[in-house]
Parts: sequence; C-alpha cells; structure tokens
Amino acid sequence: MMLRITLLWIAGIVLIVPYAINQLLFHAERDEYAFLIVAPLFWIFGFWGVVGPCLAAWRVHTLMKALDAARGSDQIREAFERNEGMEVVVDLVASEYRLPRFMAKWLCRYVIRKAQERKILEV
Repeated sequence: MMLRITLLWIAGIVLIVPYAINQLLFHAERDEYAFLIVAPLFWIFGFWGVVGPCLAAWRVHTLMKALDAARGSDQIREAFERNEGMEVVVDLVASEYRLPRFMAKWLCRYVIRKAQERKILEV
C-alpha cells in the first residue's frame, strides 16, 4: 500500500507539477493563477500531511479489527504479526512523542527486549 502511494506521489511530481508550472508561466489567465500556484506547492509539501495520517489510521483500524477477531493468545500474536503490528506501534510512538521513526523503532525493540529478559513478555 505504501509503495503505491509513493508511486502516486512520484507520478504527480513528474506529471502534475511540471504541467502546472508550464501552464502558469505560458498559458494561464489571471483567474487561473491561484490554482496553478497552489497545486504544485500542495503536491510537493502538503501531500504527505494529508495522506500520512489517513494511512496511519487505516493501519491502526486493520490491526484493531484483526485483534478483535482473534480468539486466543496464539491468534492474537498471529494477527499482530500478519497485520504489521510493529509498524503500527512504531507509528503511534513516533507521532505521540514526536520522534523520528528510526528512533521510535529502536525504542520499541529495546522495550520488547527488556521485557523478554525480565520474563514480562513472551514472544
């Protein structure tokens, strides 16, 4: 899913942005200026601000739906692993504490390792 969205963004960078700039510089009339200025700026800077939270919400929703459908602890573990549960946890930690994703991923792995050492968590 993430690959498709990234490819969509790249296609927009290659197609939409140059077309809008060409139209703005050579063919646009006064009433079209606002849209032709905002469209490339949004595509470059605002796309991930809109799509990122929607994608994160979709991931959390699919994980919660899979965890609700699970009956026992083995099924919960399988649902967590099958639905990219670690990625959801990393996204939530990164957004909640405003950390970079690599740091949130390291922090989650560290907490899981410490919990396993103390026999609090069995994975």
